[in-house]
Amino acid sequence: MGRDRDGAGRVAVTVSGLGAVSVAGLGVDALWAAVTGGRVLTRPVTRFDLAGYPADRGGQVPDDAISALDALVPPHRSLAGRYLAAAALEALRDAGLPPAPRRERLGLFVGTVMATRPLLDRGIGPGRLGVPGDGWARPDDLLAALRRAVAVNGPVVLLAPGCAAGNSAIAAGHAAVATGEVDVAICAGASELSLEIFAMFTSLRALASDVVRPFDRQRRGTMPGEGAGVLVLERAERAAARGARPLARVLGTARAADAHNPTRPHPDGVALISTLHSCLRQAGLDPEDVDWVCAHGTGTPASDGTEARALARSLTGRRPPAVSSVKGQLGHAEGAGAALEAVISVRALGEDFMPGNVTLREPDPACAGVDLVEPAGRRGPLRVVASPAFGFGGGVSTVLFGRATDGRSDAATAATGVAGRVGRVGPDAG
Repeated sequence: MGRDRDGAGRVAVTVSGLGAVSVAGLGVDALWAAVTGGRVLTRPVTRFDLAGYPADRGGQVPDDAISALDALVPPHRSLAGRYLAAAALEALRDAGLPPAPRRERLGLFVGTVMATRPLLDRGIGPGRLGVPGDGWARPDDLLAALRRAVAVNGPVVLLAPGCAAGNSAIAAGHAAVATGEVDVAICAGASELSLEIFAMFTSLRALASDVVRPFDRQRRGTMPGEGAGVLVLERAERAAARGARPLARVLGTARAADAHNPTRPHPDGVALISTLHSCLRQAGLDPEDVDWVCAHGTGTPASDGTEARALARSLTGRRPPAVSSVKGQLGHAEGAGAALEAVISVRALGEDFMPGNVTLREPDPACAGVDLVEPAGRRGPLRVVASPAFGFGGGVSTVLFGRATDGRSDAATAATGVAGRVGRVGPDAG
């Protein structure tokens, strides 16, 4: 058995690099400092006029961070595309890989909600019904700045499964690495703020006016956000051979759809339960082996209760699962949300720290059955982290991460803390 396979014969895939652009600014360090520092970063949006909307707050990337992009990535009309390029360059640097690969087959796997929207908002407003035809939301616009900055010589895949987009991109990149289709996968999610998104959430009556409060009795809705999150994936053996420092292992990925309602998940959380059980089976782990769930947690009344109940049912063991959502701090970055949460999940494993539910004041009894992490956060140890994401239309995508070795002693073995305890999933794994 090759050194790039784990004890069950599966190909061992590591995360070797991270990158981020977020409401905290440029870089993973800025994002992690904001999340662990308990800062709520949503604020009034200034990029466009929200007069007449019931709420005007969101997770806007700071103006100074946008100005700093000029020194990092090519100019382009799509902010989402520039966020994506900057985060990808950071992730490649973190992985110790050049933007122009020599021998590596480099693939690009990007998730989004609606690609790029530089012109779509011109169709929003009184007397401006319809959408402009020139360059409207072209998917290739989202990738243009990145492809000018990085020499992608493998497959280019753009996925649009709603707000599960980032995790779906990770799943696609993981499969390409595991099967040998690519040597290196850039897996990402990207999004930019838009009047169109504010109009959509207004029509759904899902906008919070003051702060997003996931799992709280007083939660009233969510806030749009933006940014980009990027993970670089490669085989453990290959990363070790070039002296890379593995950040985490991808233990499992799964996608499902309940097809229950265009905007609400099935009340029993059947798709989330299915993906969690699938990830655990792939990893050979028991539900109780999951130390923390970086939850989707949008702060909307229906979604949070469904998610909490599904997590409680799926991860029941000696203790309820520890759960928190960072959307109370960052807002809901849509196409970038799951990817940014995956970045946070990997960083949490390295730091042995669970970010808290910063805006939680009064836990909702409808969200009972899980251990909601206190606002200040909680020290580990962390060995296994689950990161689920929901999308409109009933789509759910979940990624299971495990602690990585240091790359020098045993790059092919998952340091999950359950070595020798390959478990089983209970009879209701379904």
